Amino acid sequence: MVALPGEGSATTYHLRPPGGGTQWSAPADGTTLRPVPVKATHATLLAGRDAVYDPRARQGSVPVEFHFDDGSALSGALILTTAELERLYAQTSRLLDAHERALGGTS
Repeated sequence: MVALPGEGSATTYHLRPPGGGTQWSAPADGTTLRPVPVKATHATLLAGRDAVYDPRARQGSVPVEFHFDDGSALSGALILTTAELERLYAQTSRLLDAHERALGGTS
Protein backbone atom coordinates (compact mmCIF):
# COMPACT_ATOMS: atom_id res chain seq x y z
CA MET A 1 0.00 0.00 0.00
CA VAL A 2 1.48 3.31 -1.08
CA ALA A 3 -1.18 5.66 0.31
CA LEU A 4 -4.50 5.41 2.13
CA PRO A 5 -7.54 7.61 1.46
CA GLY A 6 -7.28 10.69 3.64
CA GLU A 7 -3.47 10.66 3.80
CA GLY A 8 -2.23 13.87 2.26
CA SER A 9 -4.32 14.43 -0.85
CA ALA A 10 -5.15 10.78 -1.51
CA THR A 11 -8.84 10.14 -2.26
CA THR A 12 -8.27 6.50 -3.23
CA TYR A 13 -6.09 3.61 -2.13
CA HIS A 14 -2.77 3.71 -3.97
CA LEU A 15 -1.31 0.23 -4.33
CA ARG A 16 1.80 -1.43 -5.70
CA PRO A 17 2.72 -5.15 -5.82
CA PRO A 18 5.13 -6.37 -3.13
CA GLY A 19 8.69 -5.89 -4.37
CA GLY A 20 7.72 -3.07 -6.73
CA GLY A 21 5.92 -2.82 -10.01
CA THR A 22 3.20 -0.73 -11.58
CA GLN A 23 1.12 1.29 -9.12
CA TRP A 24 -2.68 1.29 -9.34
CA SER A 25 -5.54 2.78 -7.36
CA ALA A 26 -8.78 1.49 -5.87
CA PRO A 27 -11.91 3.33 -4.70
CA ALA A 28 -11.81 4.71 -1.15
CA ASP A 29 -14.89 2.66 -0.19
CA GLY A 30 -12.73 -0.48 -0.43
CA THR A 31 -15.16 -2.34 -2.71
CA THR A 32 -12.34 -3.68 -4.87
CA LEU A 33 -10.11 -4.55 -1.90
CA ARG A 34 -11.95 -7.74 -0.99
CA PRO A 35 -9.63 -10.67 -0.33
CA VAL A 36 -8.70 -12.68 -3.39
CA PRO A 37 -9.71 -16.31 -2.85
CA VAL A 38 -6.89 -18.81 -2.67
CA LYS A 39 -6.92 -21.31 -5.55
CA ALA A 40 -7.58 -24.96 -4.82
CA THR A 41 -4.84 -27.17 -6.26
CA HIS A 42 -6.34 -30.61 -5.63
CA ALA A 43 -8.54 -32.70 -3.34
CA THR A 44 -7.72 -35.93 -1.52
CA LEU A 45 -9.92 -38.52 0.17
CA LEU A 46 -10.25 -38.04 3.91
CA ALA A 47 -8.74 -40.97 5.80
CA GLY A 48 -11.02 -42.87 8.12
CA ARG A 49 -14.24 -41.56 6.61
CA ASP A 50 -16.40 -43.47 4.18
CA ALA A 51 -18.59 -42.39 1.30
CA VAL A 52 -22.35 -42.33 1.92
CA TYR A 53 -25.23 -42.79 -0.50
CA ASP A 54 -28.51 -40.96 0.17
CA PRO A 55 -31.29 -42.84 -1.67
CA ARG A 56 -33.85 -40.06 -1.11
CA ALA A 57 -31.57 -37.43 -2.68
CA ARG A 58 -30.23 -39.98 -5.18
CA GLN A 59 -26.69 -38.79 -4.62
CA GLY A 60 -23.50 -39.86 -2.95
CA SER A 61 -21.20 -37.90 -0.69
CA VAL A 62 -17.46 -38.57 -0.62
CA PRO A 63 -15.49 -36.90 2.22
CA VAL A 64 -12.52 -35.02 0.80
CA GLU A 65 -9.90 -32.52 1.84
CA PHE A 66 -9.36 -29.57 -0.48
CA HIS A 67 -5.75 -28.34 -0.67
CA PHE A 68 -4.94 -24.74 -1.59
CA ASP A 69 -1.88 -23.16 -3.19
CA ASP A 70 -1.07 -21.30 0.04
CA GLY A 71 -0.58 -24.65 1.82
CA SER A 72 -3.88 -24.59 3.70
CA ALA A 73 -6.51 -27.33 3.54
CA LEU A 74 -10.23 -27.55 4.21
CA SER A 75 -12.45 -30.59 4.76
CA GLY A 76 -15.51 -30.87 2.57
CA ALA A 77 -17.55 -33.28 0.52
CA LEU A 78 -17.74 -34.23 -3.11
CA ILE A 79 -21.45 -34.59 -3.88
CA LEU A 80 -22.25 -36.78 -6.89
CA THR A 81 -25.51 -37.61 -8.64
CA THR A 82 -26.17 -41.20 -9.66
CA ALA A 83 -25.01 -40.45 -13.21
CA GLU A 84 -21.83 -38.82 -11.88
CA LEU A 85 -21.21 -41.81 -9.59
CA GLU A 86 -21.48 -44.14 -12.60
CA ARG A 87 -19.12 -41.97 -14.63
CA LEU A 88 -16.61 -41.80 -11.76
CA TYR A 89 -16.83 -45.58 -11.33
CA ALA A 90 -16.06 -46.10 -15.04
CA GLN A 91 -13.14 -43.67 -14.91
CA THR A 92 -11.60 -45.10 -11.74
CA SER A 93 -12.05 -48.64 -13.10
CA ARG A 94 -10.03 -47.63 -16.17
CA LEU A 95 -7.36 -46.11 -13.92
CA LEU A 96 -7.13 -49.30 -11.86
CA ASP A 97 -6.89 -51.40 -15.05
CA ALA A 98 -4.06 -49.17 -16.31
CA HIS A 99 -2.33 -49.51 -12.94
CA GLU A 100 -2.59 -53.31 -13.09
CA ARG A 101 -1.20 -53.35 -16.64
CA ALA A 102 1.69 -51.11 -15.57
CA LEU A 103 2.50 -53.58 -12.78
CA GLY A 104 2.36 -56.49 -15.24
CA GLY A 105 -0.99 -57.80 -14.06
CA THR A 106 -3.50 -59.67 -16.18
CA SER A 107 -6.19 -56.97 -16.37
